[in-house]
Amino acid sequence: MCEIVRARWGKTAHKTFLFFALCANIVVTSMLLLGGASTVNALTGMNIYIACFLIPWGVIIYTVAGGLHATFIASYLHTCIIFGILTAMVSVVYIVSYSSNEIYDRLESVANSTSAECEAYMVEHFPKYQWDESLHRCGPVLGNSEGSYLTMISRGGLMFGVTNIIGNFGTVFVDQSYWQSAIAARPSAAARGYLLGGLCWLSLPFS
Repeated sequence: MCEIVRARWGKTAHKTFLFFALCANIVVTSMLLLGGASTVNALTGMNIYIACFLIPWGVIIYTVAGGLHATFIASYLHTCIIFGILTAMVSVVYIVSYSSNEIYDRLESVANSTSAECEAYMVEHFPKYQWDESLHRCGPVLGNSEGSYLTMISRGGLMFGVTNIIGNFGTVFVDQSYWQSAIAARPSAAARGYLLGGLCWLSLPFS
């Protein structure tokens, strides 16, 4: 993208886009690293700082070894695995094990419960797991309307939305990976992938 800007509008516009591209990539890299490190920490207990340091090395190694071809293959595989897991989770939780009405009722009851009530419920139904108030959320959510888990009126959600919209608008215009994918993909494949990805994306808020 930056090369196209230089050829079309000259060095001044090129330097401007380089600056915004650098800023966008710093923001996006930070978002992805912190999100990935938090996920690894939640699943394994690994220190977040160590996870932030180790996660990029896998990407660096396969990018240096395989170049652009390796990044496309890795991105495709990662996306398939993630959406497969999310879709399976939603199907098991909302269809096989429970129902959407039951999940709704349980989320409402958690918001109205005390830590002692939640601990007693976990001891009764999940005796293998130890209650930890710092890890298990119970009671109303600070910053949400009426402390509900089901509301769209959320101070934290608003902050995340603003950050995400600004970051994603930046990546669309100045992140090279978007332009590389757009140029390399056939228009017909891009259209089908866009529709399929949009449908699978619905699994994210439900999981």
